[in-house]
Amino acid sequence: MKCTDDSDDRDKLLSKLHEKYYYLNLYEDIKYTGTEKCVSCHNDIGETFHHTGMGSSLYKPEAGNEIEIYEKDNIIYDGKNDLYYEAYRKDGNYFQREFRKDENGNLIHSLEKKVDYIIGSGFNTRSYLYQDNGFFYEMPMSWFTEKSKWDLSPGYQRLNLRFRREINQECMNCHNSYSGYFEFSENKFKMPIAEGIGCERCHGPGELHVRRFTDKDNFFTAIESDTIDRTIVNPADLPLEEKLSVCFQCHLQGDVRVFTDGKKQSDFRPGMKLSDVKTVFVQDDVSEGDFKIASHAERMFLSSCFKNSDGGMTCLTCHDPHVTVGNSTKEFFNNKCLGCHQQNSLSPSKTNVDHKAGSNCISCHMKQGNTSDILHVNFTDHWIRKKTGVESDKISGDENSQADKSVIPVTLKNFEFTVNEKNKNSGLELGIAYVIYYETKHPHQEYLKRAQPLLEAGVKTDPENRSALYYLGSAYYLDNKYSESVNILELLIAKDTGNAEAFIRLGAAYEKSGNTQKAIESYEKALNIFPENVKLLNSLGNVYYSSGKINEAVETYKRGIKIIKDNPIILTNLGDISLYKLENPDAAFNYLNKALEYDPDKKETLNNLGNAYLITGNKNEAEKIFKRVLKLDANNALALGNLAVIYEDNGNKNEAVKMLKKILENDPNDKRAKEMLSKLKGK
Repeated sequence: MKCTDDSDDRDKLLSKLHEKYYYLNLYEDIKYTGTEKCVSCHNDIGETFHHTGMGSSLYKPEAGNEIEIYEKDNIIYDGKNDLYYEAYRKDGNYFQREFRKDENGNLIHSLEKKVDYIIGSGFNTRSYLYQDNGFFYEMPMSWFTEKSKWDLSPGYQRLNLRFRREINQECMNCHNSYSGYFEFSENKFKMPIAEGIGCERCHGPGELHVRRFTDKDNFFTAIESDTIDRTIVNPADLPLEEKLSVCFQCHLQGDVRVFTDGKKQSDFRPGMKLSDVKTVFVQDDVSEGDFKIASHAERMFLSSCFKNSDGGMTCLTCHDPHVTVGNSTKEFFNNKCLGCHQQNSLSPSKTNVDHKAGSNCISCHMKQGNTSDILHVNFTDHWIRKKTGVESDKISGDENSQADKSVIPVTLKNFEFTVNEKNKNSGLELGIAYVIYYETKHPHQEYLKRAQPLLEAGVKTDPENRSALYYLGSAYYLDNKYSESVNILELLIAKDTGNAEAFIRLGAAYEKSGNTQKAIESYEKALNIFPENVKLLNSLGNVYYSSGKINEAVETYKRGIKIIKDNPIILTNLGDISLYKLENPDAAFNYLNKALEYDPDKKETLNNLGNAYLITGNKNEAEKIFKRVLKLDANNALALGNLAVIYEDNGNKNEAVKMLKKILENDPNDKRAKEMLSKLKGK
């Protein structure tokens, strides 16, 4: 249905008021108009909202919004990976550079990326994005406002993804307005992207609302007598769950999000229940003291204030989303508390509390502390506590403090924020959650063991559920049950021929089971749906390579490099195939050195480069390269074996023997090392 002047369309649209939809703009064909349209009439609200954390959540860097210090202390060191990072300005633009020095202080690696966007208002942190051909990535350095310092971006202390952390749809949509995500791309968006969360994220698409006040016909006569404007959502008028859902679309992070079959992040519209689009799962055994940067919902639900309010307390009770929190006074928040807690009913006589008029309720009952997932951030814990002496046992701000938390498998539970009818797919969704947790958090076999019976039962109950089929096929694949995976995924693609993810997983299952031709067919079908999937192009190139189709492999790898030129994995594979199959060392050197510009520590690249030097007779350079590998991985069998060959050729028998014994310490059955060692001992 289109929002046109046709009377039949009008009647159908208005009939939605009496069917499923509470607001007319919930209907999927109603279009977003953009914040500029809203601000043209609501300028005062638009101006204050622009300065909130949501309104200033993503934007381009420029001198006018600069808060960082670039003149000093703008270089940080990642000792775990021996990499330096520098943030700086140049010719009116902003950059981050990764570099490394040798023991003499000489520069031996340097990689620079230009900042295209800032993500984060800067109230707590600012992180930085760059885009390559519309693919978005986070950068390694972030600015931490309260401490006025640069440090590694959140999560990078645990795992430094350098310039390759992908900004996926869910990440982008919670930091920005919907930005034309390319389905199945992982991190590609239509350029130019929106800048900042806009009005329509909380009020829904504005097309009908604009028409109501600009059309001259009688389209809206039928609703003029209503008590509220049904063309645009006012969250304050929504029922409890729908009201909370507006905020929880981003402020309920949880540990795993499971989307309803056929739904995605951008399908949520204000006025809906969040559960219509996704189910959020949280760990069942997380300490009550453990709070994160986006765990506002989970924390609020621990509060007696919320539990006992019978729906009277929501996010909007204390927060005006159009005004930045920093502009709200102590008295503003105190009055919110005193609206329920009468001053004369409190206990001023206790020596360890201050309940005198004018005291600060928030400072005692909503503790400030470092979040468990982001360093250097002092944040308000939204668990409102009566016992003011209770301090979190987990609020340390040290990401590594919870690094070993998932060694023992955790139990996931559905985060329920109202008492609703039992979701008939609750077991199925829990099964999906365990598969996602296995792939994204902790690959413990127990999660697959829990997931499979839940998914099998779900598929039996709801055989048309495509998410159930995909995740059951994935669970089988991850559990090395390749024939079962193929059977389930074939059922799925028969129902959903446009599901690129299903074709990718099916191709991987065929590849693992040895059916190369079927793997190629599945990968090609996925690429027909989204041709710019660079990871998939690499996988397809690998299948061609392993099956002896060298020309096809080269062509496929080159397709990937045309899309993302600095992909070190594909460059390494091109170097490998040039060296060993095409017997073109010059091309191999070119590809491998280019790969090392983007990833100087990739062991596969270094081993291939060392072999290239060996093949061309440059043993000295080869030795240096293999020693670099051993600095990264002291037990690397390829580097140890090649060094043994070099030492033997140079007449250094003792060093050769040492290398071979090291190999056999790690793998006593290494046949080549045994033969070479026996040969050396016989000399």
